[in-house]
Amino acid sequence: MEGVWMPQRGSLVAECVRVMRLRIEAGEWSNFLPGERRLAELLQVGRDTVRLTLAELEHEGLLAPAEAGKRRRVAGGRRKSPVGVAKSLRIGMLSPQRLERLSQPMLLEVDHIRRALAEKGGSFEVFAPGWYESNQPGRRLDGFIEGERRGAWILHRSSGPVQRWFADHRMPCLVRGTPYEGVSLPFLDIDWQATARHAAGMLWRMGHRKIGVMTPPDRLRGVEAALKGARETGEEAFEVMELAENGTTAGIERLFVRAMRLKEPPTALIATRARQVATLFGCAARAGLRVPEDLSLVSLAREPFLEYLVPEVTGYLSDPAVVAKQVVRRLEQLVAGNANPGGNPWLVPEVVKGGSVAPPREK
Repeated sequence: MEGVWMPQRGSLVAECVRVMRLRIEAGEWSNFLPGERRLAELLQVGRDTVRLTLAELEHEGLLAPAEAGKRRRVAGGRRKSPVGVAKSLRIGMLSPQRLERLSQPMLLEVDHIRRALAEKGGSFEVFAPGWYESNQPGRRLDGFIEGERRGAWILHRSSGPVQRWFADHRMPCLVRGTPYEGVSLPFLDIDWQATARHAAGMLWRMGHRKIGVMTPPDRLRGVEAALKGARETGEEAFEVMELAENGTTAGIERLFVRAMRLKEPPTALIATRARQVATLFGCAARAGLRVPEDLSLVSLAREPFLEYLVPEVTGYLSDPAVVAKQVVRRLEQLVAGNANPGGNPWLVPEVVKGGSVAPPREK
């Protein structure tokens, strides 16, 4: 089915006209078309071909005449009801990161989702618009979602304003993360609070009494939950300090140096991002500290590259294939009209025991 949406060989303009006509009449674009650049990406042709195609569709009466600085408007009387599109498994994912910047587990999850949807006659595409993390994305979302009609959306690392827009517009979506307070949307996320509580408890039982939790600059709900969970150990004389880094290697190094120069430095660190671990290993080596003899390290978010560090890092692992199945199951329910698909929204990762954790050195 997916093939009918792409131009075939022969007259390229004629084929683009055929494909565009199908997509317009199916209700994929009910009011406005995407911009020329986006159409060129979708049809995999040049912008000159797109302009000729638009001119032909205007001649046929499917498009209104062009207006300077505005997207092409679909002529009202020629399009069909968008019910077929709303019921399709054409899924989009919104993310602040392009594919090449996604973590390895998320890349694998995306690949599993794409293949599962393709087997069911659907499709999957990742979008990373530059305005996704802005404080007021509403107007941009209005035009974007209108131009990119999908049966449902996945919101990856989404901000509060983005989540509230989807909730207010009752747009079928799955938050691949944790919703913000006051936002009622279906979601699927690792139980970061329980995971961090487990990590902190493990360190406590080994004898650690002061630990640091490395947090990233993007204060997503999962990060806040992890910090809360680490502080819920409830043991006396157990201190959890937040180490808020700025997203750069130099920033992590400065933070590490300040923490280690404290009169009572932490004897263990919990990383909320796998990338932090790689930097912390280098910082420890530069400071003459050995892992785990002088400093224990735990990673809440595990990626395959951590297996190649010496010692291997203790952390928590979720199977991307298993997660993808749960995501697809929920997407099918959303597309079918169930705004609240069932199932436990919390994922429980598996503990991977490495060699990066040990009792603190006696003073």
